[in-house]
Amino acid sequence: MQNIILSPISLENFELLIKKSVTAALALAQTTTQETEDPKQFTIAELAVYLKCTKATIHAYKKRGVFKYYQTGRTIYFKKSDVEKALEVGIRKGLKD
Repeated sequence: MQNIILSPISLENFELLIKKSVTAALALAQTTTQETEDPKQFTIAELAVYLKCTKATIHAYKKRGVFKYYQTGRTIYFKKSDVEKALEVGIRKGLKD
C-alpha cells in the first residue's frame, strides 16, 4: 500500500498544478492522436505526398478521371477510400494486360 503524505498548499499553487497537469495531458493526447490518425481525405498536396509524386501528376490524374474528387470553393479533396479503390482497379488492370 502507498503512503499518502498530506501537506498544505495554497489555492493558487493548487490551480497552477491542475492547469499544468491538464495542459500536459492534452498535449500528449493531441500528439498521440496525430501520429495514429489516418486521414479520411486528402488535399492535392497531401495526396501527392501520400502517393510520392508531384502535384502536377495529381492534377493530371484528376483531369483524366483517375481519382474521383470533391470541391468546396477552390479547395479540392480526394477521399482516401476512393483513392484506394482507384489504385486497386489500376493494379488489376495492369495485371490483366
